[in-house]
Amino acid sequence: MSDQTDKYLHLLSVFGLEEAEARIYLYLLEKGYQPALHLSRKLQIARTRVYRLLDKLLDKKLVHLKLEDRGMKFGATDPQKFQQIIVEREQQVDLLKKLLPELSASLQKISIVTGHNSKVLYYRGVEGLKQVSYNALKAEKILRVYEVEHISDFLPQEFSEYFRREAVKRGIMTHDLTNKKSFPEFTNVTEMIRNYSQFRYIDPQKLTISFEVLIYNDVYATYSYKEEEIFCVEIYSQELARMQKQIFDFIWPEATPLKFTSDRGAASIAT
Repeated sequence: MSDQTDKYLHLLSVFGLEEAEARIYLYLLEKGYQPALHLSRKLQIARTRVYRLLDKLLDKKLVHLKLEDRGMKFGATDPQKFQQIIVEREQQVDLLKKLLPELSASLQKISIVTGHNSKVLYYRGVEGLKQVSYNALKAEKILRVYEVEHISDFLPQEFSEYFRREAVKRGIMTHDLTNKKSFPEFTNVTEMIRNYSQFRYIDPQKLTISFEVLIYNDVYATYSYKEEEIFCVEIYSQELARMQKQIFDFIWPEATPLKFTSDRGAASIAT
C-alpha cells in the first residue's frame, strides 16, 4: 500500500471502519459502482466476506446499491456523509450524558462494591493503561504521581491530551515526583502547565522511581509498560491510600522543584 493509502485507512479507522471496510469504500469512491464479485477479485477478499462487509457499510450509510440488468452494484456515498456521522454521534453522546446521572444513581443502589470495601483490580495491555489513567480523573483536589515518563510517552497523544484537558476541567492539581532533572515540551494543554501541575526532582540514589504510581482518594494504582506484558494494579484501601499519601507528602518538601520554561511543559531544575 502507498503512504497515501495508509493515511486514508488510518483516517477512516478513526470513524470506526476496519481496514477491509475502508479498502472497499476507497475503491468504490475511486472506481464508482462495482459488483461484489469484482470487489472480491480486485481487493483479494473472499466473496462471502465482501458481502458481509458491504452489509456493514450499508448500515453505516457509507455505501448504497443500485439494481441493473446484470445484478446489483455497490457505490460509495459522498464523503460529506462523514459529517452526518459526527452529528449523529454527538447526539448519541448528548443523550448518554443526560441519562448518566439517573443510570449511575440507579445502579449504585444495587452495586455490591459500594461503601468502603477494599478491593484489588488488575488490568492488562494498553486499554488497561487507559482505564487506570481515566479512573484517576476521579481524583479530588490532588493527584500524587511517581512519574517515570509522561503519559503521552506510553499512551496515544490524543488520549493523553484528553486526560490533561479533563484534569484541568475538573480542577485536579497534579504533584509529580520524577528522577528527571529536565524534559522537553510535551503538551498543548497550556492551562494545566500554568495552573495545575507541579514537578519535583528526587535523586535516584535516594529514591529510584521504576514504576508509575498514582495516589488519589482511597486508591493506590501502579503500572508497568516497559516489559513485554503491560500490567496495571489498582488497590482500593482507605488505610493504604492514607499511608501512601503521607509518605509522598513527606518526600515532597525534600525534592527539588522543576521550573517550567514554556507553557507547553518544558522544564528544568529551578535555579
